[in-house]
Amino acid sequence: MKAILTYHSIDDSGSPISVPAPVFRRHVEWLAARGPRVVTVDELLGQRGTEPAVAITFDDAFESFADIAWPLLREYGLPVTLFVPTAHVGGTNEWGGIGQRGIPVLRVLGWDRIARLATEGVIIGSHTRSHPRLDRLPAAAIHDELEGSAVGIEARIGARPAGLAYPYGAHDARVTDAAARTYAWACTTELRPLRPADEPHRLPRLDAYYFRSAGTLEAWGRTRLKLYVRARASVRRCRELFAAASGR
Repeated sequence: MKAILTYHSIDDSGSPISVPAPVFRRHVEWLAARGPRVVTVDELLGQRGTEPAVAITFDDAFESFADIAWPLLREYGLPVTLFVPTAHVGGTNEWGGIGQRGIPVLRVLGWDRIARLATEGVIIGSHTRSHPRLDRLPAAAIHDELEGSAVGIEARIGARPAGLAYPYGAHDARVTDAAARTYAWACTTELRPLRPADEPHRLPRLDAYYFRSAGTLEAWGRTRLKLYVRARASVRRCRELFAAASGR
């Protein structure tokens, strides 16, 4: 099984974007010792064959990444991609000035720390400029969010990002076409492993929130894990359909 694994914040709040530090440590230690080979997203997409592999990604560039996650990943020599919402660097995750129910207000890293992380080996990707639902924006605004973020990152760390994570996973044909003009690949929030036929600008990921229980991630590649992921994906799709029908 090959997949991209997603984290957001390492904290004890229990929110849908949070994974406790002891759980993250358990994941890292298992991946380093007995799990699938951990590679970059670029390496994962370039692989041909059936060898199990995983790429680790973090959305939102929260301070807990630099304080907790990266020191542990660096200790074990595991690569990681950090997706940065450039207009919120040094601010918080109150996207558009509005907090989200059930989500703690968290600090986003400043540019000095992001640049330092890049020099230490962290791969910096884009999470747009202002973290909007891209599929609700006009074409000019989509371009500004995608190209503006790439330009901002390049100006700060000296390298243009290859990858993008769509905020909320929101995308349509207009968004993926625009992403393809700026980035080599882009990640959604579709909850499943990779398939050989996946388009590079519609990559699925596995949200680590669903792997907090002991033994869940450790069942990598087994039938019971695949069935579990399918079940969680079905529940998520139902919730998304309900939210769309309710106008949320």
